Amino acid sequence: MIDTLPGPVESNDAIRLALRSWPEVEDYLKRCKGVIIPLGSTEQHGPTGAIGTDALTAEAIALDVGKRTGVLVTPAQAFGMAEHHLGFAGTMSLQPATLLA
Repeated sequence: MIDTLPGPVESNDAIRLALRSWPEVEDYLKRCKGVIIPLGSTEQHGPTGAIGTDALTAEAIALDVGKRTGVLVTPAQAFGMAEHHLGFAGTMSLQPATLLA
């Protein structure tokens, strides 16, 4: 049984899942089952806003939480349900059923 979180780390690199080898992840999972998955849409934010705002924000928050807790953070998933933004160039949207699966 896992009683505690791994604990704070000094750098973001220490909690980025993408930078770990599979044996490192296997060892981590013996101590902690938690993984943070940042999820944010790629959609318009007005004529001057970056279309990656949601995913970038989700990743920044996830990395901060991961650094404070030692929980691994996956790469940001830059997809959401943004059908109402499909009229704007650059929008990527998943069907609700796909996102929930």
